[in-house]
Amino acid sequence: MKKQLLAAAMLLVTSALCAQLPSTDIFLVNMNMAKDGKIYFSEPKNITHRKGYDNQPSFSKDGSKVYYVAYYDTVQSDIYVYDSNDTSITQLTNTPESEFSPRINSDDLSFTIVRVDADKAQRFYKILMDGTNEEQLVGNSDSVAYYCKVNDSTVAAAELNNNILELNIYELPGGQFIPLAKNIGRCIAVIPDGDNEISYVEKADTNGYMMMSFSLNSGLIGGVCQLPKGVEDYAWTSDGRILCGISGKMLIYDKNKPENGWTEIADFSKSIGDFYRIAINNSNSQLALVAYTKDDSQKSDVKKEEAKDDKKQKRKKD
Repeated sequence: MKKQLLAAAMLLVTSALCAQLPSTDIFLVNMNMAKDGKIYFSEPKNITHRKGYDNQPSFSKDGSKVYYVAYYDTVQSDIYVYDSNDTSITQLTNTPESEFSPRINSDDLSFTIVRVDADKAQRFYKILMDGTNEEQLVGNSDSVAYYCKVNDSTVAAAELNNNILELNIYELPGGQFIPLAKNIGRCIAVIPDGDNEISYVEKADTNGYMMMSFSLNSGLIGGVCQLPKGVEDYAWTSDGRILCGISGKMLIYDKNKPENGWTEIADFSKSIGDFYRIAINNSNSQLALVAYTKDDSQKSDVKKEEAKDDKKQKRKKD
């Protein structure tokens, strides 16, 4: 009965919220990590460049492709892929349901998504690269909003419970999980130089969310750093530093030099504008940045967009 009531409530708000989604673009930026620790960036390239919602990018294993979510109407979203070799864009899924959060698997033959099924539940799937042969990976969960693949057998999933994101650690296949945290942010990531660790954002302090770490080996939870106020999206570099964006500026934090705090390393305020989501390729040579379309009359700050973006996931059940 609870699930039926939730689905009914979501159905009432979905169409209005989808129409209110902010217009966003995805930019590619080449990145060079010098031996002295400095990071240099190229001029950004807008790879979507249209009025509408293009978001949640991730890279292929070789970095030549960017997979992302796009709404080309106000009904549902599909997965698209940008190929940097010929700058082509191909629609990867074409279903009545909405797909989100594409991530390539280690076999390079399949990818994972969150799909909003016909019953409005949000489930975690694996799909072949041609968009076929889908397989539900977490059979007992119908509220997955965001996720991070820790390894081939473990996934960290942010799941909705009374409009709050809760973090659970699942062992695949099957439904065994460890409840880890409540009231978290949407960004979960593997810490590249960690002890089989993930990072997530604890949203208790509105003056600056706290990035936390969890070790799957030891079971220990620890604090990493406080994020700039209003920021919950970030990316890890291969050498264990953290990137985030605020007001068009790229900031970096070195957890080995916490006394330096967050330091500005690039200003994209004129070339990109206000960006927030960040994806990084495996070789740490390229970034995909999500920014609000500059001429979008619905442009808002990150916190406001977060509410719309997440509530959009009431097709992705937030």
